[in-house]
Order: sequence, then C-alpha cells, then structure tokens
Amino acid sequence: MIPMTMDEIRRCTHASWCSEGVDVNIEGVSIDSRTAKPGDMFIAIRGENFDGHDFLTEASHAGCIAAMVDVDGCQVGLADENDRRFGAGMITVEDTVKALGMLAVEHRRKASVTTVVGVTGSNGKTTTKRMLDHILSGSLTGSGSPKSFNNEIGVPLTLLGVMRNDDYVICEIGSNAPGEIRHLSKMARPNIGVITSIGPTHLEKLGSIENVAAEKASMLGMLADDALAVVWGDSDELNHASKAFDGRMIKFGRSEQCQLRLSDYRPVGRGCAFEINGRLHAELSVTGSHNALNAMAAIAAAQRMGVDPADAAAKLADFAGVPMRQEWVQAGSIAVINDAYNANPSSLAAAGEVLSCAPADRRVLIAGDMLELGQAAEEFHRQAGLNLGRSNVDLLIGVGTLGRYIAMGAEGPDIETLSFESVEDLLGEIIGILEPGDAVLVKGSRSMGMERLVDAIRDGFERPGKE
Repeated sequence: MIPMTMDEIRRCTHASWCSEGVDVNIEGVSIDSRTAKPGDMFIAIRGENFDGHDFLTEASHAGCIAAMVDVDGCQVGLADENDRRFGAGMITVEDTVKALGMLAVEHRRKASVTTVVGVTGSNGKTTTKRMLDHILSGSLTGSGSPKSFNNEIGVPLTLLGVMRNDDYVICEIGSNAPGEIRHLSKMARPNIGVITSIGPTHLEKLGSIENVAAEKASMLGMLADDALAVVWGDSDELNHASKAFDGRMIKFGRSEQCQLRLSDYRPVGRGCAFEINGRLHAELSVTGSHNALNAMAAIAAAQRMGVDPADAAAKLADFAGVPMRQEWVQAGSIAVINDAYNANPSSLAAAGEVLSCAPADRRVLIAGDMLELGQAAEEFHRQAGLNLGRSNVDLLIGVGTLGRYIAMGAEGPDIETLSFESVEDLLGEIIGILEPGDAVLVKGSRSMGMERLVDAIRDGFERPGKE
C-alpha cells in the first residue's frame, strides 16, 4: 500500500472521528487481526461467522495503529476502550465494507499503477490470473490477487496491495448476483479485461446463461480508456453480450471467428501441448484443453503489456498450476487429481476430459453436489452424468443430495456407478473401493469439502504395505 495519512483515509471514505489521534501515515490495511502488521489500520468487518469489532484488542496488540469501525461499533463504547491503543485514532463509517471499497478507489488513483488487469468468467479465473502473473513476474513488478480474492472485500484488498513502483496488478472479479461485476470493475477500472468463459453458474440469482453472459460482459463497460478486452469467443451468448463494447477486443477459442485459435491440442503425460493459430507452440505441465484456453488468454494479455508471445508461451512451460484445481497428488500407486476447489457443469465436463486422458488401469471420478444451479439443478446433474457416461471414465461415484443424480445420469453398460449420501459416508468406504493403478479425480462445490476424500486416499495408500 502507498502510505496515506489517517485524515486522508477519513476524508476519502466520508468517515467521522470516533477518537482522533496523531495524523501519521498508514502503511497497510488488515481485516484479520491474526495477519495484521505493525503500521496497519484495522478495518472491522461484520461477516457471517465473525465480527471484526470483537477483535479490536487483538488488532492493537498486533501493532495496528488505527482502526475503522461502523457506527454501532463506535457507539457501544469500543472507542473508549481502545483509543489509547490506536495512536492514529479510530474512524467510524456507516458500512465498513463499502468504506473499504471507497478507500481502494482512492488508492488506485494515487498508485497510478501502469496496468490493472481484471479477470472474470465462470471458470478459469484463478488459473488465468496465476498464469499471467507467472508470465509477467520475470520482467515486471506487480502481483495478482491472493487466493480467490474476487468479491467486494477481496478486490479492494488486492488494489490496496499495490506498491508505488508496481507495473501491474491482476484483480480476479467474481459474481453470484446481478450488478456485482459492474460494481467491482468500476472500482478497479482495468486497462485489460479478460473474460475466460461463461457457463451455468450461480443460476439461483442470475437465472439463465444469457444473464450470466451479460453479468460477465458488464466488466467491459467499466474498462479504462484505450483498454483491451480479451474475450472467450466460443459462446453465442457472450458474443451477443459483448457486442456493445466499442474498444479493442481480441477473441480467443476454437471457433473461426477468434483471432487466437486453439489448434493441435494433445495431452502429454500429466501436461499438454498445443498451438495457437497453427504457429505458436506451447506446452503446459497442467492438462486439459480448458487450461490451454486459459493460457491463450494470459498470453494475449501479456502481449499487450509488451511480452513477446513466444516468450510468454515459453514461460508457461514451468507453470505449476493452482492448489485444488486439477492438482496431481501421488498416493502410493493411486494417482489422485485434486479438483475439489469448486464445481459447475462446465468445469465438471472439463474434469472428465482430463481424467479420460489420464494413464491408468482404471479411471474413477468422484463427483459431489454442484450448488447454486437453481430450479434446474437436478437436470444439470443428470445431464452431467450422461455426458460423463460417454467418456473414458470407468467408475463414477456420486456424492450428496444432488451428486447422486450425476451417478444416475451416467448409468449404462460401459460405466460402473455408485452413490453416497454424503462425503462422510464415502470416507469410510473409499479405501476399499479403490484399486492399485487407479487414477481418481475428486470434484465438488466448495461447501462439500471434497478435499477430505483426497486426504483419506493419501492416508490409506501412502502407508507402508499399501499398493
């Protein structure tokens, strides 16, 4: 963060003094007292599970010199208890989350970072962000948002992490309701906007694929002047939604209308090789044509920032992937593909492609519930199973209330299926189900906690005597 005085922060967030202190520079912000650093301002946010106002004392002990609280937090006397600990004082706002966003907008203006990249899409946001950061880190100074910081808290924290001499920052921008991407994109004002894909995600609030496309494309209207849009070109819905953008746009994908076309894709062991427009050769240590498309988007964005496409492709050869996103883990003789971070119909189809190409005696896919799909959730799960039943998956295990419909949809003469009501039920059986030489892919929505199965497989097959 570029240092700002407490009074600058107060003015740009339209805050009032709760207790005024010495007007010194604030060197960073924190919303978690466990990771707060000396010189930080602590912003107390009320969440579903925790209330930051309960941790003001811990924040002061961590070295925070200032705090931002909401009106209730100030009125109940927290200032009287803590003002002596926060030397730069405490300010109060109506809503600390909104104030965090206002502070990020001002910081983005002051930082004058050369390039802000916004990455959105139904799938591939985090991977594309990490790929682009991996390419740029060799020659430029900057950062990508940590983890999946893609909401009204994560995007401001990413922008506030920019330092004075940074060349770039990559913001991951997510949404599960109409208007969120426009709001976050207006905050970031990207110089490069990337839309990785669209698919049936967050349909409970977005309602339809057309609405998903419109939500993702809303980022384009918030791009900075002379910005570049890098947009997946294989979707009629997204092509329609992005028509209104009158700036420079590069489309990538498989279709003929794309300026960057994926060609000659082939899996190679646990990675893949592909060409762009039949000319530029690239190799990845992660597999799946969806990852090749993610790489193409990253290469296009990097080229706008002055990186030669051939150099960008060469840099991606040692990209290590992202934890819990098709992450290969060896457990004795069992190859586990940990794809447990999240799931939707498009990403599950991509997972099936990856598993189908895995070298193994038997290919096992463990698929959990895909959530937030609205009234058509059962049909989406059945259709996903039907598609997987036509692939090279040998055993499909459906887990959860909705996951069992994936197994039902896949039933047929060429695939074995099993169903379990919960992850807990499968945990007690999984070691007995798997066989030496299996390749196992584990996938499900985040709240399912499917990674527990990965841990169980590792515990069961890494022990001496297990094959």
